[in-house]
Amino acid sequence: MIVDAHAHIGKFNSWPLAKGKPEELVGILRREGIDYALTSSALAIYYDCPAGNAELIRAAEEYKEIVPLLCVNPRRKQEAITELNSWQERGFVGLKLHPTAHEYSLTSPAAEAVLDFAEEADMPVLSHSSEDDARCGPAAIRAVAERHPGLALIVGHACLFSSREVVEVAEEHPNVYLELSVNYEAGKLEDTIDRLGCDRLLFGSDVPLHNPSVMLQRIRVVGLPKPDEDKILYQNVQRLYNLAL
Repeated sequence: MIVDAHAHIGKFNSWPLAKGKPEELVGILRREGIDYALTSSALAIYYDCPAGNAELIRAAEEYKEIVPLLCVNPRRKQEAITELNSWQERGFVGLKLHPTAHEYSLTSPAAEAVLDFAEEADMPVLSHSSEDDARCGPAAIRAVAERHPGLALIVGHACLFSSREVVEVAEEHPNVYLELSVNYEAGKLEDTIDRLGCDRLLFGSDVPLHNPSVMLQRIRVVGLPKPDEDKILYQNVQRLYNLAL
């Protein structure tokens, strides 16, 4: 079993060659032997959350591999509340936030209201992160983890090519999980495993923006015992999102 914790459908203008149609995404997943993918909508991330979320649900109804994540823009408060209030009934399993695209900080009052909802609803949150953007960098991740100890906070890309600060945050806060997409730097994954173990690390690829086979190989070259590799490849995300796969 393999579950990709970070996937998308839709068109990314900055990635014109990415194959983002639902059928194209599913074709990539099947080719790489990936059984399911936690998926958010590019349309929701960049332009229109309700339309993108609706598009994603239609794709999930057609393809069993697509496991939908709701995306909201906290700056559009009423719209976000409306979307959040029906998340489970519509079939979403968690929340995707993108502070960079929607131009807000994870520590802002607007984001706080959304995070309060997610914590109360036991709704896992996958947030885009980057060391180069203070709105979703290690300090912001730390602040959210401290304010919301009951929230499962998944750090998308583990802050990309960051320093070790995000690992320090995860060491301090057991509610922080690191999703590993686009982290190819030599030695970084090995160091992270040495410090955190494998129970809070999630395989993700950012497909279709990146090829999942590259990230799969990055995990496999570590040479982990199969029980530990399985935690990263599917067991942790299955437990975290309470997925009946």
